[in-house]
Amino acid sequence: MAASATDTRRWMQGASSPLRGALLGLVLDQPGRGGELASRLARGLGEQWRLNPTDVYRLLTRLVSEGLLCTEQQEAPGTARGVRVVYHPTERTSEALTRWLETVVPREPARSTLHAKLLAARGTRDFRLLIRSLEMHEDECLALARLVPPMAASPGSWRSLLLDCVRNGAWLQLQAEIEWAQQTRQRIQELADGE
Repeated sequence: MAASATDTRRWMQGASSPLRGALLGLVLDQPGRGGELASRLARGLGEQWRLNPTDVYRLLTRLVSEGLLCTEQQEAPGTARGVRVVYHPTERTSEALTRWLETVVPREPARSTLHAKLLAARGTRDFRLLIRSLEMHEDECLALARLVPPMAASPGSWRSLLLDCVRNGAWLQLQAEIEWAQQTRQRIQELADGE
């Protein structure tokens, strides 16, 4: 049964679309077990994504149910179940990845929780809470930025170059978050000091 264009694009929607697309690319590159794919995804995207392996398995199951991946069970003596599930591409995987790559990337909201806290704050009454939230956000971004490997002097392959671009993008976004938190904290402190 042929899938309609609507069906083939439906999986591209929602917050987990970037991970589903990345999983398709990883499986096309090299089939693997769920844990292996989760590790490759985490290594490629970096710590700032905070991937939960359970979520990765859920996404893999969804991709299988949509016919974009298939599984093969391999004997695995010594494991709890005695088998390992290996994820493989289907005849639809490559086309789905192409469609995902050419899909316009939606603009995601930035710092929505912190924006909401700033909006809801009750002036000087919540001054210290705002400062603390901004400090914690900055500390978290600094910790994540330290985990991003430095850019390669000259990536030797397409895969190396693309991974380098992902890491550079993550680092630049984290730097912008740090700068925003510092500036916002300073502005709030200046106003509080003037009252």
